[in-house]
Amino acid sequence: MRVFAITCLLSLAVGYMITGDVLSQQKPRRAATEPAEERSQPRKAATYVGELERLGKGGQDILVLGVEARGFDRLSLPQKQLAYYLYRAAIAGNDTFTDQIHRYALEIKNLLEQIYLYSQGLPLPTRTAVHDYLKYVWINHGQYGSESHVKYVPNDLTFEMLKQAAAHASSRGAHFDLANGETLDQKLERLRPHIFDANFEPLQTNQKKGDDILATSFVNLYDPRITQEMFDKQVPEEWKARLNVRFDLENGKVIPRLHQIGGLYSKYLETISYWLKRALPLVESEEQKKGMEALLQYYQTGDEDKFREYSTHWLKSSTTIDYLNGFIEQYYDPRGVIGQYEANVSYISDSTLISRLAANADYFEKKMPWPDAYKRAHVIPPVANVVQVIVETGDSGPTSPVAYNLPNYEDIRRDVGSKNIILMNIEGAQSEKIKEQMIREFYLPKYQDVYRKYGDIGRQWEVYMHEVIGHGSGQADDRLKTDPRTLIGRAYSALEECRADLVALYHILDPKLVEIGAFKAEDQRKVAEAQYIGYLQGNMNRYRSLEDDIVREAHRKGRELVLQYLVEGGEEGNKDFGVKVVQVNKNYYVEIAELMKAHQGVAEILNRLQIIKSTGDAEDATRLFDRFGTRVNVAWRDNIKQRAASLKIPRENAFVFPQLVPVVQEGNIVDVRLENKEDLTTQQLRFSRWQFNTELWPEPVVKKVAVGGARHPR
Repeated sequence: MRVFAITCLLSLAVGYMITGDVLSQQKPRRAATEPAEERSQPRKAATYVGELERLGKGGQDILVLGVEARGFDRLSLPQKQLAYYLYRAAIAGNDTFTDQIHRYALEIKNLLEQIYLYSQGLPLPTRTAVHDYLKYVWINHGQYGSESHVKYVPNDLTFEMLKQAAAHASSRGAHFDLANGETLDQKLERLRPHIFDANFEPLQTNQKKGDDILATSFVNLYDPRITQEMFDKQVPEEWKARLNVRFDLENGKVIPRLHQIGGLYSKYLETISYWLKRALPLVESEEQKKGMEALLQYYQTGDEDKFREYSTHWLKSSTTIDYLNGFIEQYYDPRGVIGQYEANVSYISDSTLISRLAANADYFEKKMPWPDAYKRAHVIPPVANVVQVIVETGDSGPTSPVAYNLPNYEDIRRDVGSKNIILMNIEGAQSEKIKEQMIREFYLPKYQDVYRKYGDIGRQWEVYMHEVIGHGSGQADDRLKTDPRTLIGRAYSALEECRADLVALYHILDPKLVEIGAFKAEDQRKVAEAQYIGYLQGNMNRYRSLEDDIVREAHRKGRELVLQYLVEGGEEGNKDFGVKVVQVNKNYYVEIAELMKAHQGVAEILNRLQIIKSTGDAEDATRLFDRFGTRVNVAWRDNIKQRAASLKIPRENAFVFPQLVPVVQEGNIVDVRLENKEDLTTQQLRFSRWQFNTELWPEPVVKKVAVGGARHPR
């Protein structure tokens, strides 16, 4: 479970203004007012930290940021070596996620990369148009918006330009993986609708009520010919709950394919395992060792019980160097069950405050506003760390969450606990100019000063509580024998993210937060006001990335439910929760007339969602989210979009991570340096070159440096 990075405002301070870690819903884009080559070129800068480039018309689609990671040089040599091997394991698995996105997503990416690498001599508009679209494909791991799950098409690239570019690249030695006698022209014709037709296979993940969610979803977790009826009738129950599987169709039969060495994604998993084995002797604790051993067995056998073992040891370990690697989050599966690949590597930063919160998890559990039967008798204090992240791949990068809480297995959470990670350097990326523009435009004047002063701290504790005491709270009904995720199905992810948000909103007024040093007692109410208005107004501001009136991403469904439920006065529409949307000078704003009434509304929704989760009530979950969390007010949306466009602020952000550079002497790593010397294109092309490589440094050595005779590749 995650908290996503906040789009374009790039800090806790900017909080809730635009949704963040992913490219949002796009409509087919054509004629732009400025040349594509001007829009998509990287910013000329002395450092690759901060703003690197902007994509889209007027630079309004995506802001690409270079991320710092401070303090790496203070790590010991074994810690640096461990980080480097885990870094290579993360890169090795990156394209498994691209393949999961759509059956042709990886083929499209490879096609575009080959064209770009052999594009010298092409007309500049064609070369630039290819490069521009390739950046979107890298950021989204394919041709669908990562948050909207809707097909987008190139800004300027046409099919004729693509054909010209492919022929040009082919004549210069590009390799296009032509199989089964297919010609390059035939390949391009086959891929044509997947790139250029927004109405062909338009939805990656569809969870709309009444639809056949498998037949209308084109994520590559199911053969596109599989219907819900076929799946329900042919797939045994034990396979329906599997995390690491894809369902293919052969001769009319639904066939499960496990992710394992010797099976699906074998070459990727073999390379990941190679680097994990290099890392194993350098682990920092027995728990980390046992977890890595279980992960290796999981990749070898596909046995999900081994991943459960890894997850348990991982959550119990508290080490300086930490990592994720596996098929973990389930947001892209229309059923909400199959995991998508992600990996990261990080090292611990200052975790004092979040550790204090974790130590009081039992206190907050006892004060939850739901029935005692669904409260845990005793909460084991979860591991909670603030970290500097070095790299994120797959489902975690180039877009990034700001925090996550794992594992997702409900019984492990109940019996062992959970682990909470806050990504400080993602959380801290910011643009003060954009922040101020958004505050002035989208917040009523009476909230602007309080949000400027307390928005940072309100957002910080929303993130902390969402992860530490939100996801890890509550328990299932004693009579429930199946994980609530499986029972609730398509509404589960939205329900769980909403529930964790509500825990944070509910407890922000608790005096315990003052006691542990979160903020001063005299500031608590202002912090709460900033948090509430940021959460509710910020949800409206996210409408700027919508083209239709449907919310599809799980986190956004949860936020939409909270806003609509409070504004409408609950299911009966007869309650006053002190929240309304007002129109001032023809513009729409959220107004909170009475904070404590809003707090009561939060408690009511939270109680309702926990009962639904604890009892596995799929019907009630679906009905609640279909009513309050799925559709937006069109008038509000149009107004927000118009105002946001006038500011020319990018809708989303993506990240370029630091590069780890080993200093190699006589086949051994004698040092590892962290550098920020890449833009998006350089980094993504390197990831592609490195994915199956097992050399310590796959790049040519072009410079020697005097480090005990070591050769330092530059």
